Amino acid sequence: MELRAELAALADESYKNFQSRLIPNVDPARIFGVRIPKLRALAKTLETDDFGWDFYEEQMLHGLYIGYCGLPFEKRLQLLDDFVPRIDNWAVCDCAVSSMRFIKKDRAAFSRWLQGYMSSDREYELRFCVVVRMHAYLTAAYIDETLSYLRGLQSDFYYVQMAVAWALATAFVPYRERVLAILEAQTLQPAVQNRTIGKICDSLRVDAQDKQLVRQLRR
Repeated sequence: MELRAELAALADESYKNFQSRLIPNVDPARIFGVRIPKLRALAKTLETDDFGWDFYEEQMLHGLYIGYCGLPFEKRLQLLDDFVPRIDNWAVCDCAVSSMRFIKKDRAAFSRWLQGYMSSDREYELRFCVVVRMHAYLTAAYIDETLSYLRGLQSDFYYVQMAVAWALATAFVPYRERVLAILEAQTLQPAVQNRTIGKICDSLRVDAQDKQLVRQLRR
């Protein structure tokens, strides 16, 4: 079955309406309404990435394919160089990154490749970098490098600011003192500082005492 016919067969109109509200910058006419678990299952059956980019689900499948395809590392980087500049919404970015477990097999090489996007002036290229850092580089070997990047990233893009806040809040649990020092320094953009604090306070893994402490650091 042709891929778009498969997507049409898997479509759910109510989910399309729901998804359209979550990614308001994507034209609803470009959304079939296929749930993420079904897209993941479909991506695992793909033998090639030779299909279109016009629909939201097609973009998602390109990203998931890179994560699941089993191709050599260098070939995946080539596919990413085609994929990353095409990202136009947070959902494609985040779901694709969550499938890319291969990054952890060679963090050093992937980090070198990622440098090419870390100073981008494009919203979703920057979000991609931040989300990758959160998923694969909150480790003892890379935490200082990651926090330095997050602390220094100054962007007016909403979805970049949200990603930085998400990453810092995620890092707070295993690296409390380091993240707390960043918040106490008050050098983050006010919106990022406050969103980070909000996400920390929403976490079930942070105790009430620490939540009260970080609330005092709002800007």
